Amino acid sequence: MGEVPRVELIASFYTYYGESGAGRKHNVGLASRLIDGTIIAPEEEFSFNDVVGNRTEERGFKTAYIIQDGEFVEGVGGGVCQVSSTLYNAVLLADLTVTRVQAHSLPVSYVAPSFDAMVSSGSDFRFVNTLSAPITIKMSADGKYVRCDIYGVKGRKVSRRSETIEVLPFDTIYRDDENMLLGEESVDSNGMTGLRSRGYLEYESGGKVVSRLIRTDFYAPQNRIVLRGTREATVETDADKSAQ
Repeated sequence: MGEVPRVELIASFYTYYGESGAGRKHNVGLASRLIDGTIIAPEEEFSFNDVVGNRTEERGFKTAYIIQDGEFVEGVGGGVCQVSSTLYNAVLLADLTVTRVQAHSLPVSYVAPSFDAMVSSGSDFRFVNTLSAPITIKMSADGKYVRCDIYGVKGRKVSRRSETIEVLPFDTIYRDDENMLLGEESVDSNGMTGLRSRGYLEYESGGKVVSRLIRTDFYAPQNRIVLRGTREATVETDADKSAQ
């Protein structure tokens, strides 16, 4: 009989979410618990949306910020994309085969450009276990870090590389606000630069490092919004004073 392949930790990846709000932290923890312990047989496909399910209040998810139509807005389930992105990076390091992934429309802070995995009701993250034995996914979230550990039979050693091709400046947009005095200004939203990026996987082969381009992405800049007052100050006259 041949030697039985040894099951071991084949990939690990974590991201920080310690400064998130309470609702977002709750969602990260809930999504992580729903994935934790998942076993995937060889040639079986994993679907994030199938495993985590619909992100609704009825299923225990809370309101937090999400990216929608190029802006940060409140929505139920905000934060689960950090879980899918953490899992995505661990999957790449484990040398599994990604079958579906989509970038966010804006840059995110918790992973390098071209290594995020946006999920929504219309966008899924999927991968296939193309290794020779089943894998087990362990996910945990302790309030500061969300971590993914994948156990199985080790394949090739893989590393990741993010390359920024172009930085895209943001614009400043002024919006009139009748609640502010004429001449007053207030920053409503800080701008954020966008970028074009590429993601590479690198393998060791014959003593050399071989790079493979896996993604090219565009992240839109987020405009800086400044509120500008339009209300004229009222001047109190002597007649107004005498009427008081």
